[in-house]
Amino acid sequence: MTPLPILAGSRPPLADTLKAISSELQPWILPEDLAHWRKDLDNRLQRVQQHPEQGLGYIEEQVRQSTLELQRKIVQGAMQAKADAVDECCPHCQSPLIDKKRRVPKTIHSYCGPVRLSRTHGWCKQCEQWVFPADVALGLLDNSTASPLVQEMCALLVAKMPCEQAEPVASRVAGLQLSRSTMAREAQRQGERAMDLRQEQSSALAVVPSCVAATAGQDQRPKPFTLVIQIDAWHIRERDHWGQTQAREKADEKIERWHWVYTATCFRLEQRVRKGKRRAVIIERSYIATRQGIEPMMKQLHTEAMRRGLAQAQRVLVIADGAVWIWNAVEDRFSEAVQRLDLFHANAYLWAVANQIHGAGTPAARQWVKPLLKQVRRDKVAQVISTLEELKPRLSQAAAEAATKTIEYYRSNEKRMKYVAADKRGEPVGSGAIESTCRQMQCRMKRCGQFWSTSGDEALLCLEVFWRNDRWDLLFPHLSITSVRGN
Repeated sequence: MTPLPILAGSRPPLADTLKAISSELQPWILPEDLAHWRKDLDNRLQRVQQHPEQGLGYIEEQVRQSTLELQRKIVQGAMQAKADAVDECCPHCQSPLIDKKRRVPKTIHSYCGPVRLSRTHGWCKQCEQWVFPADVALGLLDNSTASPLVQEMCALLVAKMPCEQAEPVASRVAGLQLSRSTMAREAQRQGERAMDLRQEQSSALAVVPSCVAATAGQDQRPKPFTLVIQIDAWHIRERDHWGQTQAREKADEKIERWHWVYTATCFRLEQRVRKGKRRAVIIERSYIATRQGIEPMMKQLHTEAMRRGLAQAQRVLVIADGAVWIWNAVEDRFSEAVQRLDLFHANAYLWAVANQIHGAGTPAARQWVKPLLKQVRRDKVAQVISTLEELKPRLSQAAAEAATKTIEYYRSNEKRMKYVAADKRGEPVGSGAIESTCRQMQCRMKRCGQFWSTSGDEALLCLEVFWRNDRWDLLFPHLSITSVRGN
């Protein structure tokens, strides 16, 4: 399509511009369509001028509403033209179709309103299935009536908020008249697509690290760097055995509602920046979150770490709390990594002893624990253990139990409590990055009254991870096409 005169820098009369648009878009837009649009727009703008109190927002809304029907006809015409150009063969194996039925209608929800599509339906002998070649070419999913752009909107909105909130937001912001159940089903479909794509990526035999791709064909070796990995888990509430709660309770069967979501993040140390005395900010990193278990999470984490240059990293650092499952998984997947215990969790054990001895939040508790916290920070964990051992016989039962837990915790993690070296290297001593990630994800998944199914929460978690990892365009290729053309 050649540039329209109005876009080429000239300013022709409006009638000439409309004529040029009509000739460019025929047969999708007829002259009477443009005339009707112009008349409607003029009426809307005249009403704006008659009400001085109505500002730019009102002007924007009137112009947007007036062009929706015009856009709908353009989308419908271009869509039908593309469908008509598709070969009548199987999109999967390219075999000619038999028992064809042409002009099968379908109504699709697009961003500008419902559009009508007619396409060919036929049987593929090789695949042994009925197919719509045009649907595949247009990016329409089976049993879905949403256009790819609407698919994306549903997926993103439902991943960020409950469907009962997403429905009015979609209506107001995007003009989509979709029910909450429709949006939920569409988001589920996209989440399942994301899960399939994630499985393909994690199962790849080889992943080219980003630093290798950037330096391919160059003699210069990549700059040494440290890869930081943080791991944690949080609970999500699922409702298992729907409608069977009372029967299971009578049978004394255990009912579990809360299940673990395994979460991780990884980034290069150089991507953790600090300006002045402010808290450090991570400008780029990868995310992992899954309900499928520890091993699937570690497999996904390894894939993300490879993308971040794991194979070329000079040093790999894993920071986490003292959960045994984390360190066992790290030993299995990242055996050569340096392990570090999160300082906040280490300090929390000492504070528990102080609160039992002197009372929670009292000045005496703060005064007692302060020198011990300094010793932990200076890698003098053995001295802290010795102090607690000497103190135990004189403590109350509750305080002695807290001291015993602290001693056992410190002994099992002493090799991971090397904070002086971390300061010299400029490395983090805490797992705040993954703690905040878990908290952010919980804001969506643990709202009041929400129960999930494993398939439902995993689909939304996968969508959220694709969005955070800047791979949204893998699910919705129209984004990358738009970006390229926009540049």
